[in-house]
Amino acid sequence: MLDPGYAFAETRALLVGSWQFQSKLIMDLAGPENDLTAMETLIRGQGAQDVTVLRNEGVSRTTVETALHALGLRSKPGDWIFLYYTGHGALAEAAVKGTRDGDTDQFLPLPGFDPDVQDPERFIVDKDFYTWLSLYVPRGVQVLMMADTCHSGTLHRSVDPRVRGMAPRLTLGARNVELAARPAPRFASVLAGGDAAAPAGATRDDLPNLFYISAARDDQIAWENALPVEGAPTRGFLTWSFEQGLTTPRPDGQGMAADQNGDGSLSIGELGSYLNVQVRMLSGQRQESNTIIPPGREGQGLFATVPPPPAPPAPPPLPGLYVADVKARASVTGDYPWRILTDGQGADFVWDARAQAMLRRTGDVVAQNVKTAAQVRGVIDKWAALEALRPMLSEQAARLMVGPQDNGARYPAGAPVTLALAQTQVASGPRYATVFNIAADGTVQRLYPVAEQDKDGQLAPGQSLPVLESQVIPPYGADHVVALVTPQPPQDFRLLLRTVENQRASARLVAPIRELLAKSGGQASLTIGELYTGN
Repeated sequence: MLDPGYAFAETRALLVGSWQFQSKLIMDLAGPENDLTAMETLIRGQGAQDVTVLRNEGVSRTTVETALHALGLRSKPGDWIFLYYTGHGALAEAAVKGTRDGDTDQFLPLPGFDPDVQDPERFIVDKDFYTWLSLYVPRGVQVLMMADTCHSGTLHRSVDPRVRGMAPRLTLGARNVELAARPAPRFASVLAGGDAAAPAGATRDDLPNLFYISAARDDQIAWENALPVEGAPTRGFLTWSFEQGLTTPRPDGQGMAADQNGDGSLSIGELGSYLNVQVRMLSGQRQESNTIIPPGREGQGLFATVPPPPAPPAPPPLPGLYVADVKARASVTGDYPWRILTDGQGADFVWDARAQAMLRRTGDVVAQNVKTAAQVRGVIDKWAALEALRPMLSEQAARLMVGPQDNGARYPAGAPVTLALAQTQVASGPRYATVFNIAADGTVQRLYPVAEQDKDGQLAPGQSLPVLESQVIPPYGADHVVALVTPQPPQDFRLLLRTVENQRASARLVAPIRELLAKSGGQASLTIGELYTGN
């Protein structure tokens, strides 16, 4: 029988944000204030009425633990708790090394944190959250914990100083921090027979009711920037992607964008896949979100209530272009699909006319040898097309991998490049791959199928596209390899690709791709490999 109590399940939330740190060592942030507001609106839109919000001076170890304990007391089996934090994140030396938790602890420096004073009220360690959740939240209550923070500070590429706007959610840099002792849990367990957490150094079994989403891997920085374009509020990439996934529709105009199979139900597995590809695209491959799901629960539906249908997205504003050289600025002023800015702070694009380089808001040189207004337009049109395609990305069925270097690395001139399209799910029927490249200047180039042996591009069941080998040649900057995997050969679309090949025509591909995805009934996949080239 079904438990009738589950019909009255609720979604509850504890939302925590810190952006003013009152510290000479820790920079203030712009994004968490906007993130926190957006998440409160979002979770209430998901039906949550029991929402606790802590911000800045109201955030301490005691206030967070107390609020979580109170949520546990109010929760009943079938409920969901959304535990969310936005702000800085850092690493510290683990008190006990050599355990499955690793030799470092991820921790959140809270407002007023001073590594030399070590007030335990001013920081929370990852193990604290484990302890509190294991003691204070009944096992029948599902928890989605999301942290839009850095885990450490390794980057594949630096941010070009000519672009200003990207800010890391990282604090303390490479300084080795050893945290002081922390107090034991303040409250008695709300769980039957649960009166103690695992001691330091003990094996901690994964909590069966905890789903965790982090903004970045342990070797990456999490970033914030004005999203989606210059002039928009500064946001964390993970938080903005989460919001968009639940509030914008799929290519067919129905349901949530993150519901990638189009069945009308959003699972945690789908959400994790959606966030991963979105964060990679928004950060220029510098950041990759991570989702940890209890074994066998990838199909778990999200939250306890059915959300309202997403509203149609508003047309995006024109991107902002900054050109320092007055003469060059005059050449791109007029009837163009961009706004000319008088300051480069947070610009979507910067054209360094003297260096003949186009830079994007992520701090990357995305095109070189850009000399004319027509070439500037080719670059901006290309990125507008990519931004239009980004919400449609789905790697549920396949993922395009760029190698042999690590994801996000810059490939010098002449370097070898491999492209591999790996199927991520066993298909119930045939699948056909169509792969093309959009070069740095917006030129379209077919990659597969093109040769006689490629035939109609059908992928063998359970197998991947054979590795395509190439080499870095001009134009340098950012290449984007686009792979469509569809249940039927997209003959009309492939004809269009042949028609526009070697032209700056990426904008003409967006509507046909949207139509293909909408007609597929969730059986198609769109994946993009981003490749940064040049010396």
